[in-house]
Amino acid sequence: MRTTKLLLIYMCCVMFAPTVWAQTANSQAKPGILGYLDPHTGAFRPIPAVAEESLDAPAAATFTGTITLTITVTLKTTGLTNITCSAEVSVSDAIATTSPRFIGESNTVAATGTGTTRTCKLSIPYSWALTTQGSDNMSTGYSVFGITGTTGLPQRTSTLSPWDTRKVPANGAMTSLPAAAVTL
Repeated sequence: MRTTKLLLIYMCCVMFAPTVWAQTANSQAKPGILGYLDPHTGAFRPIPAVAEESLDAPAAATFTGTITLTITVTLKTTGLTNITCSAEVSVSDAIATTSPRFIGESNTVAATGTGTTRTCKLSIPYSWALTTQGSDNMSTGYSVFGITGTTGLPQRTSTLSPWDTRKVPANGAMTSLPAAAVTL
């Protein structure tokens, strides 16, 4: 009878021990690198860490305005009949942060005039949502293209970038850049 009781106690312990062990608190995690083993190459590939989101991202304020530019083109290459001018203004916002943004606006027009002097009047309206306007600079550049009307050759191009760099103007500003002179 004594053996039967011991056997019964032993069987109860064996049956309920896994349940009791499952109830214990988890042990401390062991240090390591989360990743996976590539079965094709045999190389261990760590999983990249997730970047923390910035909780204090600065609020963006909208800055609008218009940039105007006049380009005077003097033609020295014979045969050029179609003259086109293009200007671009761009700003790098929050360049000193981990998430800089680059914004650009452009305009292209046909030159007016006859003979060896042509004129391009460009106007570029903009509306930018900037987070660091006080430290942002805008850059302006231009390109002038000249081609013949029948074959497209000869073709001449004159480009300058950056031509003008300045702080982003106040909201609603009309900014007239100095006139540019180009020879094609």
